[in-house]
Amino acid sequence: MGFELDEIIYKKVLKYFKNKRLNDVETLSRQINLSDIKPRLTLFARAIFGAPIEIFPAEREGGYKNKNFFLPINFSLFPTKEENLKFYFFRTVYLSVQKQLNLNWDNLDNSPELSLEKATETAPLVLEKMFQDYPSMQEFYYDAVSKLPINKKDQTIDYSWLYGKWMKNTPEIEDENVLLNFDDNTKKIQNNVVAETTLHAKAVEEIESLTIDKKQQEDYVLMHSFEKIETAEEFNGNWRDFDGADDLEQHQEALEEMNMKFTVRVDDMVHSVYQADFVENTSIAESAEVDEKGFHLKYNEWDFKKRNYLTNFCKVYPKTQLKTHATYYKNTMAKYKTTLNGLRKMLTSVNNKMQQQRRQLQGDAFDLDALTDLYTDIHSGKSPDERIYLSQRKKNKEIAILVLLDISLSSDGYAAGNRVIDVEKEVSILFGEILHEFDIDFAIDGFYSKTRNFTTYLTLKDFNESWDKAKHKIGAVEPNGYTRIGPALRHAGARMDQLDAKNKWIIVLSDGKPNDYDKYEGQHGIQDIKQALRELNERKINSYALAIEAQAKYYLPQMFGQNHYQILTSPEALLKSLVKLYEKIKHQ
Repeated sequence: MGFELDEIIYKKVLKYFKNKRLNDVETLSRQINLSDIKPRLTLFARAIFGAPIEIFPAEREGGYKNKNFFLPINFSLFPTKEENLKFYFFRTVYLSVQKQLNLNWDNLDNSPELSLEKATETAPLVLEKMFQDYPSMQEFYYDAVSKLPINKKDQTIDYSWLYGKWMKNTPEIEDENVLLNFDDNTKKIQNNVVAETTLHAKAVEEIESLTIDKKQQEDYVLMHSFEKIETAEEFNGNWRDFDGADDLEQHQEALEEMNMKFTVRVDDMVHSVYQADFVENTSIAESAEVDEKGFHLKYNEWDFKKRNYLTNFCKVYPKTQLKTHATYYKNTMAKYKTTLNGLRKMLTSVNNKMQQQRRQLQGDAFDLDALTDLYTDIHSGKSPDERIYLSQRKKNKEIAILVLLDISLSSDGYAAGNRVIDVEKEVSILFGEILHEFDIDFAIDGFYSKTRNFTTYLTLKDFNESWDKAKHKIGAVEPNGYTRIGPALRHAGARMDQLDAKNKWIIVLSDGKPNDYDKYEGQHGIQDIKQALRELNERKINSYALAIEAQAKYYLPQMFGQNHYQILTSPEALLKSLVKLYEKIKHQ
């Protein structure tokens, strides 16, 4: 795409003044960024409200929607950094009280102006209860009011920063509203397309997700180019063609000004990603039952609202990895040679702890009790028992370990500078080497999904399969699809049921955030996974979760519980954590 000279000059000048405005040193010195304090605020919000509150960046003043709090992405209006930090805690408490009083819209259309007005009207009710329950907030409030900016329109104080706005709660869509007309692309995962460009979206809280299928995508929607994004029409019921072309980087500056009020879920893979942190999307419809050819197994899914199972709701397609990537294995072993040797020494001391076996026919030392009995038998004319030795033998715990990898598209992201899928594959290879050396029965599997009708369960290394053959398969795995963890856990449990081992473990490597093309986000997915783990526990199958994705701290505790998960920041730390877990397994 070409650009005219005057257009290029204009964009350069605009970018210069924009960056100059954003880089005000004094402002930055007192600015608080939500991303830096989000973990503290999340724990704080959950503690005072008593529910699993999630915190997300807002376009401006923010508000609450369902169990999600929206706060400014950064804040620097007050003269000191300490005051700007207190602002976030004030707003968190304010939203908690506002939610307790249920002051919000439910299923009603609202304009931005009216939402701000309603928030201002009901502020006295919120403040009264807030000061009663949290008296320390009163001093900050009156001090903050004197420092709020003035509206240029009517020269009044802009209270919206303290009161926020009313937002619209979104109800769950029931099962009768289903996704129909899936074409073949929807039923399959395209694995030949790689996202080459990733940009991060501006904060946005009010999103309407428009789920479509191919029969709806018939007309081309008239949209202005991104260079004129400020004049783009809103959604009018027609669809544009989704060609997946990668021209995202050319429109980066214009995209910075884009407000994504509507999103569309489509089938086609793309070459670029415009990444936004969306909240629990309760407006996503459930998919219809699809009769599909090919061998598959059906599993239940837990409906936490009805406290009952959706019987035979999910289809799981077991597959075996055939493709290999021998170079990936060799490179991993070379890259982590020193780390592996260190871990091998650590585990040798754990694995080689001996158990003294008494009354053996041969061994390294005499069993004194057996010798005494032998002497007595000889003198009394009885045939003596010749098992008079002590033997040092390894403890046999009858261990079986299944490493379950989340190979959905979320693993194609980065955490602490590491590509998540590569961390999973490298750790699987190294941990597999150790388990193989110590003759532990283990398997390595992966999973991804696309609706409840299509969960692919991929066996990379089976329990009875040679490691020398399987180790070359792991490197060939690439991210696909979505993260419907429940069916994968249930199928992994079914595989473990076939084993005679007494000590069974399923170790999940995932970011822990459930999602799918159809309804699986939020509490529905979290509670289904939690129920699947309860089912495993009832059958004496242990579970543990490991993640390298920082956001996992908001999801794993809700599903796996305390002391059954760990979040790490590097491949080495993840591997060492697996070694410590192995030690725990050996001593159980």
